[in-house]
Amino acid sequence: MTFMKDSTFAWVQDVCSLLFNGKKYSDWRLEPSNNLLEMAHFVLDILNGSLFCLNTIEAESELVQGILAAIFIIDWEFSCINVSEDKLHKEHIGETGSRLAFCEAVHAFRCKILDQFLRGFGVNNRKSLGTTLVQSVKCITFVDKFESDNFVSLCGQWTLDVFEIFCQDQVEEQQLLEQFLNKNDSWPLWVIPDGTGARLRTDNVSLSLNAPNNTKFIALVDKLISKIGFDRVVAGLISEASPSSTKDSLTDLGINKTHYSRPWLAAEILCTWKWLGGCVLDSFLPSFVIYMKNGDCGFSDSILNVLIDGALVHGSCSGLNLLQRASVDELEAVAEPFLRALLSVLSTFFQDNLWGNEKATSLFKLLVDKLYIGDNANLDCLKILPSIMNILVRPLSIGAEDRTNDLSDPYSESKLHNVTVDWLKRTVCFPSLSTWQSGEDMEDWLQLVISCFPVEVTERMQEIKPARYVFPAERAVLYELFQKQRHGASAVLNKLPLVQKLLSELMVISVAYCWEDFDEDDWKFVLHRLRFWIEAAVVMMEEVVENVNHTLTNGANDVNASLNEFESAVVISDPFLIELARNALVGFSLFCSLIGSQDKEHTGNLNHLGSEKWEIITDRIFEGILRLFFCTAASEAIANSCGHEASSIIASSRLGHRQFWESVASCVLQSSSHARDKAMKSIEIWGLSKGAISSLYALVFSCKPLPPLQYAAFVLLSTEPGAQLSFTCDTGKVSNDGILNNEDSFETSSAENVHLREELSYKLEKLPPRVLEMDLVAHERVNLLVAWCLLLEHMTSLPSSSPARERIIQYVQESTSSIILDCLFQHIPLELYMGSSSRKKDAELPAAVSEAARRAIATSSVSSSVQFLWPIGPEKMASLAGAVFGLMLHHLPAYVRGWFSDIRDRSASSAIEAFTKAWCSPTLISNELSQIKKASFADENFSVSVSKSANEVVATYTKDETGMDLVIHLPPSYPLRAVDVDCTRSLGITEVKRRKWLMSLMSFVRNQNGALAEAIRIWKSNFDKEFEGVEECPICYSVIHTVNHSMPRLACKTCKHKFHSACLYKWFSTSHKSTCPLCQSPF
Repeated sequence: MTFMKDSTFAWVQDVCSLLFNGKKYSDWRLEPSNNLLEMAHFVLDILNGSLFCLNTIEAESELVQGILAAIFIIDWEFSCINVSEDKLHKEHIGETGSRLAFCEAVHAFRCKILDQFLRGFGVNNRKSLGTTLVQSVKCITFVDKFESDNFVSLCGQWTLDVFEIFCQDQVEEQQLLEQFLNKNDSWPLWVIPDGTGARLRTDNVSLSLNAPNNTKFIALVDKLISKIGFDRVVAGLISEASPSSTKDSLTDLGINKTHYSRPWLAAEILCTWKWLGGCVLDSFLPSFVIYMKNGDCGFSDSILNVLIDGALVHGSCSGLNLLQRASVDELEAVAEPFLRALLSVLSTFFQDNLWGNEKATSLFKLLVDKLYIGDNANLDCLKILPSIMNILVRPLSIGAEDRTNDLSDPYSESKLHNVTVDWLKRTVCFPSLSTWQSGEDMEDWLQLVISCFPVEVTERMQEIKPARYVFPAERAVLYELFQKQRHGASAVLNKLPLVQKLLSELMVISVAYCWEDFDEDDWKFVLHRLRFWIEAAVVMMEEVVENVNHTLTNGANDVNASLNEFESAVVISDPFLIELARNALVGFSLFCSLIGSQDKEHTGNLNHLGSEKWEIITDRIFEGILRLFFCTAASEAIANSCGHEASSIIASSRLGHRQFWESVASCVLQSSSHARDKAMKSIEIWGLSKGAISSLYALVFSCKPLPPLQYAAFVLLSTEPGAQLSFTCDTGKVSNDGILNNEDSFETSSAENVHLREELSYKLEKLPPRVLEMDLVAHERVNLLVAWCLLLEHMTSLPSSSPARERIIQYVQESTSSIILDCLFQHIPLELYMGSSSRKKDAELPAAVSEAARRAIATSSVSSSVQFLWPIGPEKMASLAGAVFGLMLHHLPAYVRGWFSDIRDRSASSAIEAFTKAWCSPTLISNELSQIKKASFADENFSVSVSKSANEVVATYTKDETGMDLVIHLPPSYPLRAVDVDCTRSLGITEVKRRKWLMSLMSFVRNQNGALAEAIRIWKSNFDKEFEGVEECPICYSVIHTVNHSMPRLACKTCKHKFHSACLYKWFSTSHKSTCPLCQSPF
């Protein structure tokens, strides 16, 4: 014992009091001496030698148990030393290595005890020692000030060791668990076991003082659940295979299957919510769900009753937004523990279909019965009921619409309908919200009504619709309630925040469920209110941007001080305005979905506004929403100037209002180009340090993505009006009227022709070092693929024959690295196409990859893959890689073919070709042939015929008395393999000219980064000009350049021959001379 008291671990010293059984330590503690370790070794040697006779000391059983318990404690100290993260302990032990040596010797002795002694230990002594040890572990948990998850894991392992050593069957294990979980002054905190039931703990002083220790012990219990299961620790089940679970022993001990069930423990854990290394949502509820799938409904009912009773006793509102199903983040924000626990269980079990309509109905009946005490409302029940109804209303509504087709009275079948109508009528009797004052129970009744009419919001706000079917009587009374509140709010404006919140929620459900009854005044009221709430949020967010901008321009030079200023700058001054704007955004999205409906029956009621007036109002609302969007984007762009940590602060600030920003992003996608243009111009004239386009790039490349925002930024960058400014900064020659002269721009090198914006060119031109060695979901790799997506989307928007598109293609060929294609195939599983599997089209390739590639080719867009890219994962990156590869094949076939021809690994090239042939080439070939067939070359001297079955194109060119037929054959793996061109007929032309025409066409179609139809058109134009007498370039022997399609314009001053600028540039670069290729005169 003296040795234990000298331990460097506080928990070893504290646990000694359990081992002394109340005796005063000072009565027999040895005085500290230098030979303490020597004496401890001597005692251990004696124990080793006299182990056989310890069982005979019955009279001194307490002494034997104390000695053995001390052995276990010292052994635990040894295991703690080995994993300790406390450097002071390690340093101390390093200085006194002899103590560690003794602990190691004790460990060896304990292992010896297991084999030779404990198996024959008396039953009573064994149980008593086991109880002492588990109580020791419990004491460690409550008295030691540890904050390490590793230490909790150690305590859990010690407890499991005690169970394994001292319990001969599961009955004894359950009995020892009962001892372990016994209540004390600090435990449990919320629910106390009471016989076979439970009672609530209402000592508020105890709750506040013991909470830290309680969470540590819960962390230990959670470890036990993860190791031996929910059924043994919480449900207290004893398997039939347990040695002592025979019929006689069960009868003698009075034990049955549920004797050790601990619903109070489940409720305690649920109320605690978070603990060291875990929480209810991450560990406990998943274990509970797995147990529930085995069908023990009685146990879950017991837990539910405890939670309902606790929530009723504490009688607190949840504070949740009742318009839609609460998210995980919102459930965590509920302050009252019992209500939070109850809502989490209900939400999880109904969403996982563990409970259905029958369970929802029984709960609904129970709560409705509790709502009234005689004729008066139970206010505690009224406070918690709205948040519970928000969950129950969906399973309660299952099948309600189908019952309307029944010949019998459908209304009598719906308990929900009858009760809801009653609640609505009661709420209509209250005065208008404009005259409401805090403290009246009208708030609770109105929230209860709102919870009965939820809206269904699909992922990322893609669709908003009513979440249930309502009967005409419900809709009629709801509309009556809306009308009453509208007239009251129009007469008197009550600015009380809670009034505004309730009015906004009532307005949303009225639009969702009663829009067919609205007249023009109703719509005007709704739209003006929605705009008012959105504009209030705009003003607040613009203040945030101003603060961030001020921090950048006038902030401290110290980095840490600047970061602190950024954190202060992004604090939302009034979160209530965000909630109002969030409701307004939901209501506006509902309204837009109604306007966009093509059903005449749906749009008839909206014609009260008139199309012109509607466009004005919606554009103004959209402008406000876009300003909200640009506010957060500009904040991140400005902070990004100060580094990654500063931009991370801005990005993190959005996560606390996730649903609000998702709603903003959804509305941004619905906005018109006119509204976007006005919003972008307003940002540019604001005078911030970053403009609209830089803000969008900062958002799309954000270090902490919020998926809908990233996608909305991507769309604004790749569509008009943003696309005009988002990509290139041309530096070609400009005419007096400010218009770029595209033809003259070809006379300079491509590097001078086009300059992409720095945000984009930096990622495309300067690939991160060791990009191929990066993690497949690394942030830099993600941004690299997104940058390519933006470039490819921009190319799609440009006309196929436009000079701007040609300059972009030339930029890609000369300024970007083809390593991007190697990156793509790190995501696409090529091994599936290697060897024999390469012959199988469906070689178990993930469907998302193949489908993404085909969709990108068919739609000429990667937008759908980008939309669902975040949150980043390997499968989503593979899908995006497939889409990018497909679109690159579509827009840049020659570029991809050049990369493919340089691959030296034959197995890799075969796999890439097999993938392309299976999933990309069929769609590409079909598209090419269709475009050629539809193309109008408008010349009597030229005709084209297409054979889709043979994948061939026959081009016939005739001029005067000459002509020839050229056949273009597309290979199965087009465009990785170049097209074949053959001459099947020639008339009146020499062999030299025939070969020249053949090689010319082959050069055009093989170098074309675009559609074959365009290559054929340019080839035809080339020979038209040749027949017109236009001089060909002496270097490439073509009038039109095969890559950039320019004319020979640079003439030699001596011999007067004209050259393509690109050909001449290449000649100078390779010959290392600046003389004319023909006459050798200085050029």
